[in-house]
Amino acid sequence: MHTAKMAGSYRLFTPETWKNWDKSGKAEVVQMIKHFLKDDPDNPGLSKPNQVKDLSRALYELLSAILKGHLRRDFARPLLTDMINWHPDIASQLVEVSTLLDLETSTIDRLNKNRDQFIALLKSLDADKLMKERLEIETLGEAGIVKNKKNFHTKQIKVKTKLFYKQQKFNLLREETEGYAKLITELNQDITDRVTPSSIIQVIRSLIGGFNLDPNRVLDLILESLECRPEQHQFYTKLLNQYPCESATISELLGFKLNNYLNSGKDTKGIYTTMALLIQADILKISDIYIWLTPEDSSMIEDYQKEENDAKEIASKVNVVSTKDKDKEKDKEKEREEEEKEKDDQRNHEKYNSNQKIQLCVALLKVGAWEHFMEISKRFPDFYLVSSPPIGQALCQLIHATIEPIYRKVCTLPSRLKGTVVELLNNPLAPRPSYNFNDVCTTIFPMLSALGPHLYIDPGLMYKVLRVARVALKQVKVGADGVRNNFYYEFLDVLDEALLPSLSMLDANPCLAEEIWDTIKIYPYQHRYKLYGRWKNETCNQHPMLIKYRARLLKKAKFIMMRITKETIKPVSRGIGKLTHNNPGPVFHYILIQVQLYDNLIGPVVDSFKYLTSLSYDVLGYCIVEILSENKDRIANDAMAISPWLQSLSSFCGTVYKKYIIDLGGILQFVANQLKAEKSIDLLILREIVQKMGGTDTLEDLTSEQLDAMCGGELLRREAGQYQQERNTKRSSIRLKEALLENNLAIPLLLLMAQQRSSVVYNQTESPHLKLVGKLYDQCQDTMVQFGSYLFQVVTIEELNDRLPSIGTLLSDCHINADVAFFLARPLFIHMLNSKYDELRRQDKGEKKLTLEQKKLRYIEACNEVFVPIVSSIRPHFSIKVWEDMDPSFFLTFWTLTMSDLEVPLHMYDKEIKKIDPNPSGNKRKKETDRLLALKEKLQEEEKRQKEHVERVHARLQQEKDRWFMLRAARSPKNDTVTAFLQLCLFPRCTFTALDAIYCAKFVKMLHNLKTPNFSTLICYDRMYCDITYTVASCTEQEAHRYARFLLGTLETVMHWHASQTNYEKECANYPGFVTKYRVSRQEANDYVDYENYRHVVHKWHYKITKALVTCLESGDYIQIRNAILILQGIIQRFPAISNLAAVIEKRIEKVKLAERNHRNDLYVLANSYSGRLKAIKPNIMPETEFHIVPKRPQEAKVVNGTQENTSAPSGGESKPTAEMTESKIVKMIVSDSTNGDVDAKDEKEDKDIKKAEITSKSSKDKKENLEKKPIDDNEIKKEDKEKKEKDRDRDKKEDREEKSKRRSKEPKRSKYEDEDYGESERDERPSGGTTERERESSVTSNTSSTSTKMEPPEASPRGSKRRKTEHSSKCGRVPILQRCHAVGLLATAATVVEPSGSLSRNKEEGSRREHKHKERSKSQEPDSDVSTKETKKEKKERKRERSSDEAADGELKRKKNDERSKSNGRSDDDHKHRHQQHRADSEEYHDRYVNESRGKDHRDYDYEREYERDYEKHPSSRHKRKN
Repeated sequence: MHTAKMAGSYRLFTPETWKNWDKSGKAEVVQMIKHFLKDDPDNPGLSKPNQVKDLSRALYELLSAILKGHLRRDFARPLLTDMINWHPDIASQLVEVSTLLDLETSTIDRLNKNRDQFIALLKSLDADKLMKERLEIETLGEAGIVKNKKNFHTKQIKVKTKLFYKQQKFNLLREETEGYAKLITELNQDITDRVTPSSIIQVIRSLIGGFNLDPNRVLDLILESLECRPEQHQFYTKLLNQYPCESATISELLGFKLNNYLNSGKDTKGIYTTMALLIQADILKISDIYIWLTPEDSSMIEDYQKEENDAKEIASKVNVVSTKDKDKEKDKEKEREEEEKEKDDQRNHEKYNSNQKIQLCVALLKVGAWEHFMEISKRFPDFYLVSSPPIGQALCQLIHATIEPIYRKVCTLPSRLKGTVVELLNNPLAPRPSYNFNDVCTTIFPMLSALGPHLYIDPGLMYKVLRVARVALKQVKVGADGVRNNFYYEFLDVLDEALLPSLSMLDANPCLAEEIWDTIKIYPYQHRYKLYGRWKNETCNQHPMLIKYRARLLKKAKFIMMRITKETIKPVSRGIGKLTHNNPGPVFHYILIQVQLYDNLIGPVVDSFKYLTSLSYDVLGYCIVEILSENKDRIANDAMAISPWLQSLSSFCGTVYKKYIIDLGGILQFVANQLKAEKSIDLLILREIVQKMGGTDTLEDLTSEQLDAMCGGELLRREAGQYQQERNTKRSSIRLKEALLENNLAIPLLLLMAQQRSSVVYNQTESPHLKLVGKLYDQCQDTMVQFGSYLFQVVTIEELNDRLPSIGTLLSDCHINADVAFFLARPLFIHMLNSKYDELRRQDKGEKKLTLEQKKLRYIEACNEVFVPIVSSIRPHFSIKVWEDMDPSFFLTFWTLTMSDLEVPLHMYDKEIKKIDPNPSGNKRKKETDRLLALKEKLQEEEKRQKEHVERVHARLQQEKDRWFMLRAARSPKNDTVTAFLQLCLFPRCTFTALDAIYCAKFVKMLHNLKTPNFSTLICYDRMYCDITYTVASCTEQEAHRYARFLLGTLETVMHWHASQTNYEKECANYPGFVTKYRVSRQEANDYVDYENYRHVVHKWHYKITKALVTCLESGDYIQIRNAILILQGIIQRFPAISNLAAVIEKRIEKVKLAERNHRNDLYVLANSYSGRLKAIKPNIMPETEFHIVPKRPQEAKVVNGTQENTSAPSGGESKPTAEMTESKIVKMIVSDSTNGDVDAKDEKEDKDIKKAEITSKSSKDKKENLEKKPIDDNEIKKEDKEKKEKDRDRDKKEDREEKSKRRSKEPKRSKYEDEDYGESERDERPSGGTTERERESSVTSNTSSTSTKMEPPEASPRGSKRRKTEHSSKCGRVPILQRCHAVGLLATAATVVEPSGSLSRNKEEGSRREHKHKERSKSQEPDSDVSTKETKKEKKERKRERSSDEAADGELKRKKNDERSKSNGRSDDDHKHRHQQHRADSEEYHDRYVNESRGKDHRDYDYEREYERDYEKHPSSRHKRKN
C-alpha cells in the first residue's frame, strides 16, 4: 500500500529510482534532466501545451523524494550543485519548485511533518538571492537566509514602491535629438533587399543605447512610420515582431494617439489601418485594443433593437385602413418618406464616422483581415455590422478582389470591351484569390453569407457571383447515388441568405432579376420553391430594413389594386411590374387573396402581369401552390358545394398558365400529391389548366352537332367538334405536354385519377350530402377523360407506349376498371391495328391498285393478328362463367371500337364543306383563299377515308359476329347473353362519356342490323327499359346526362321502328333479334314479333319508364328527383310520346315545383325548366289509341264449385276460345325464370328445377305402380289429396304472410300512385299451375296487362318468393351513390328489368279448362289480344300431348301438397275455395266497374289519375287484393 502511494505521486520516475540511486537512479535522473535541457535550450523551464513531461516536473519529483525521505539529502546535494552549472535557468527553476513545496508544506496538514526537511533542503541550495526575490519572508527567516525579517520587509516595500509606483521623469533635453533623427532616417528609408528587419533592429538597439533613447518613444516612431507607409506593412510587422514590446503597450500607444486625433480633428484613417495590420499580423490582440474603442457594445445593441421595433411598428400599420382621401394621403406619405430618407442618410453618416469599432472593422476588411472581422462581428446580432454602408462596401471590395481571377477566367468579354480590372490584395495574410470553383465555394461563399441582404450595396458584385455560379452549375455532374458536388448545394445557401434578400432591397431592377433567373432555373422547382418560401415568409421578417421595405411594398400594392379595371390595364400593369421586379412574393400573395374574394378581377389581373420578369412568373407559380397548400376549407354551403375561393383560384390558374410561360411542374405535382392522399377536389385546377392550355374541353357541354362531328376524323373534330380554335392553344399545349413528360406525371396522373374515380364515393363519406360526393365523382371522371383525350392528341404513340402499362397490368396491378383501362389502351390498340394493316398492304406489289374487298381482307387479317394476343391477356382477368355466354373477342371488339368506326357523319362533312367559301373577295387575301381551298380538299379526302374505314370495320364485324354469343341451353339461349352484355359492356360504357353513350346506343342497333346470332334485340331493350329506377337513383349528375343521351339514342331507334309498319318490316321482321320463341331444333321455324305486338311492347316500355321516373320524383330524395328531371330533359325529344303518360309526369313535376320552391331552389329551377319544355311539346304528343291498339277487356269468369264460368258473352259475335286460340297467343319468348331473378342465382335455380322434375316424375311413377299393385278406393284418394292440399296451401299462405310483412318493413315508403296503370286497364294475374318449366313463357310483348311488377303471386314460380325476397332486400330504400359499384349496381337493375307477364289469358284458358275438366286446379291465364297468330295442327297436337303429361305430374304433386297442408292447419279444401272465390269476386267487381265507367271517354281529356284515386279510396278493402 505504501508502494502504491509512492507510485501515485511520481510520473517521470519510480520508487525504484530512489532505492537504486547509486546503481541506476542518479543516472536516470541526470539523463532525464539533460534531455529536457536539450529539447529547448533557450527556455527549458517553459511548459508547452498538452505536454506533461517537462523540466519543472522532473525537479519537483526530485525535491519531493528528498522531502518525503525516499532519497537522502546528502546523496542528492552533489547533483543539485552540479545541475546549477548545467544551465543558467536551472537555479531559477529550483527556486520556483521550492516555492511550490513551501506552499504545500505550510498549508497541507499531512505534509507539515516534511517542513523540517524542506528548511534543511533550502539551506543546502546555493541560491539565496533568488530565494529572497521569490520565497515568503517567514520561510526565509526559518531557513536563516534572512536574519532580520522586519528590516527585510521594510526594505522590500521601498524597492517595490520605487519600481512600480514612482514615476520616472525623463529629461528630454538629456536625450540627444541626433539619435531620433537617425532613427527616423533608418525607419523611412527605401526598403530594398539589403534593408531587412534584422539589420534595422540592430541599428535601433544601437541608437537606443548610444543616444539614450526611450524605448516606448522608439516604438511610437515605428508605429508612426507604419501609419505613413502602410504599403510596406510586411517590413514593419516583421520589425515589430523582433522589437521587444507587448501587445498591451502597443494598444496603449495607439489608443492614446487615437483619442488625441479625435480631439484635434485629425484624420484617423491611418491609425485604424495600422491597428488592422498589427491585428492581422498577430502583433496586436483584439481584446487589448477593443477596450480603447467607443461606443460600448450594449449601446450599439440597443440601437439595433430600437430599429427593429420601429420596423415592426411600421409593418403593423400596413393593415390599418385609412378613411382619408387616398391621393392626398399618398402625396403626404411620399414627402414623409423622402424626408425620412434624408435624415437617415445624415444620421447614418455621423453615426458611422463617430463609431470607432465600425472604423476598425472597415480597416480590417480593407487589409483582408477576414477572420478578425468575423471575431468582432460575432459580438453583435447577425448582419448588424454589415448593415453599415462602410463595412458593407469594404466587404464587397474584398469579395471583388477574391473573385476576380475566376471571373476573368470563365466570364470573358468581347475584345472591344474592356472591363474594370480589380487589383488583388498585396497581402499574404489576406484571403487567397479564387482560381477555381472549389476556392469560390470555400472562400467567397462564407463572405457572401456574412454580407447577407446587404449585398444590394454592390449590384455589380451580384452579377459577377451569378455568372460564375451559372458556369459552375452547368458543369455539375450527378453522381451515381444522385448526389452533386458541394458547390451545387452551397450556392443554394448563398441564394437564400444573400442574393434573393439583396434583390428585395433594390428599387426595380429587372435586369438583375433576369440574371438571377438565368442561374436559378438550373435547379429543379423543388429547390426553387423552397428558396421562394424562405424568401417570402422568413427572410423578409428577419431584418429591420427588409421589414420596412416589405411594408412599403404592400402599401403600394394595395394602392394599385384599388384602381385595377379593364380600362386601367396599362398603367396598372406597369405599376405591378415595378413592384414585383425585386420582391414579388408579398405582392402576389396579396393579389391572389383579392382574386379569391372577387372572381371578376381574374381577367384584369392576368392582363396586368404582362410586364413581369421570368423570376416573378416563377414566384407566382410558387405562390399559387402555397395558397392551395394552406389548410383552408374547400367545401361550402354545408358541405354541398366546392368553395368559391377554390373555383376562382382554379380559373385564375388556367388563365395565367396559358397566357404566360410559368413552370407547371409544381402545380402538377401538387395535384398528383393530392390524388395520392385521396383528395380529388383539387382536380378542378387540373381541369382548368388542361381546358385552357391544351384546348381540350369536356364532351359534356357539347351540342348534338358537335358530338356528331366528334364521330368523324381528326380534321372534322378540330373544325366543328370544339369551341376553341387550335391556333390559340398551340404553344401553351406544347408547354403543358413538355411539363408532363419532363416531370413524369402524364401517365401517373391518369392512373391516379382512375383509381380515385373508383374510390371517391367511399373516401368522401365525411361529406354530409351526396350532392358534393356526386360532383366530386363527376369532376374526377370528366377530368380524367379530358386529360386522357388531351394526352392522346399531343403525345406520340411511341411515348405513350413506353409509359403506359399493358392492359393486363392495368386491370390487375393498377386496380382499374375495364372502362377506364380500355379508355387508356384504346389508342394503342388502334395504332397497332393500323400499323399492321399498313404493313400487310405494303407487302402486296400492287398496293395502290387494291380493290375495296382486298383491303377488307387485309384489314380482317390485321385484326386477327393484333387482337388474338390481346384477347388472351384479357381472358384471365374475368371469371370463366362470363365467357360461357360471351366470347372475349366480342368483349374486346366492343371496348376498342368508337363512333368513328361505326358510322360516318356525312351531314357534318357536308355542312363544313359548304361553310367554306374559297371564292376570292375584297376582304380575303390570296393566302386565306388558298388555306380554305386546302381545308376543303382535306375534308373531302378525310370523308372518303372515313367511309372506307367504316366499310372495313363492318366487314370485320360481319365476319366475327357468328362467334360472339354461344348457345348454352335450349330453354335459355339469350337471357344470360344479354345479362353479360349489359353488365360488362353496355352499362359501364354508356355513362362514361357523352360520346360513349351515343356509341352504346348505336352499337346495339348495329348488333341488330348485323343479325347477330343468339342475341335478342327485344330482350336487350326490354332489360333497359323495364325498371330504370335504381339506375337513375345511382347516377351522379353528369352520369344522368349521359344515361339520358343513351336512352334517347335507343328510343330514337325504337320509335323509328314504331313510326311505320314499313320501317318495321324492313328493319325488324325476320331478324334474329326479334325471335320470340327459339326452337331447339334448327329445322323448326322460329316465331317473330309482328308489328302490332311490337307497338304493344313499346307502349309497355314507355309505361315502365314513366313508372320508374315517377317513383323517383315522388321519393323526396334530392338525388333521385334531380336525376329523374335531368333524364326527362335529355329524352324529351322522344319521351313522353303518349298523352296520358305525359299528364302523369306533368302532375308529378308540378308537385315537385310546389314542394321544392323556397326549399331546394335548384330542384325547383330544374322542374320549372322541364315543365315549360313539356308544355311546348304537348301538341306533338299522341293519344294512347294512336300509339297502339288498346285491347278491350271482357268481364272475368266466376268460380262456381271449383270451376270457372264466363259471365260475359262474347261480344260482336265472337266465337268462344278454343284450344287452338290458346296456343295461338300473341308473341311469346321462351325465357327462363332467371330472367326475373338474379343472374348469379341462375345455376342454383336450375338445380332446383331439375330436382322438382325428378320428384314429379318419380311420384307419378310410384303412383302408377301402386295402382297396378293394389287398387285403392277413389273416395279415399280424393280425401287424402284434399287434406294434403289444405296443408300445403295453409303453409304456403303462412310463409307468404311472413314474407310480405318482412318486405313491408324493409321496403321504402311506397308512393300512393306507385301501382297506377296511368290510364291503362289492369288485369289480375294468376299462376299457370299446369305448365311445365320448359313451357313457362314470359311474354315481353304482352301489352299493358303485365305493367306492375308487384302483381306476381308467390305461386308464379317455384322460386318466386326467394327471388322477390332477394329483390326487395336489395331495393330497400333508395340506392345511395356511396353504396354502389357502378357496373354491379347497373347489373342489379338489369337483372330485374324484365318481369314475367304471368300466364295465358283467362278467356283462352277457359276453353282449355272445358276440354280438361278433370284438372280442377288449373289456373292458366293469357291476356286477350286482338291479333293472334295461327298454328299448324301438328304443333297443336304436340303442345296438347306435352301439356297433358306435364300437367298430370304437376297435379299429382299439388294434390300431395294440399293434403299435407289440410292436415297441418285443419282447414278443408272447400273453405279455401270459398275464401278464394270471395276475394276474386270483390276484385273483379271493382275492376269491371272501373273499366266500364272509363270506357268510351276521350283518353286525351279524361283525368285517369283523379278518377282512379277517387275510386281507389272508396274501396280500401280491395287495395291489398289488387296488389297481391
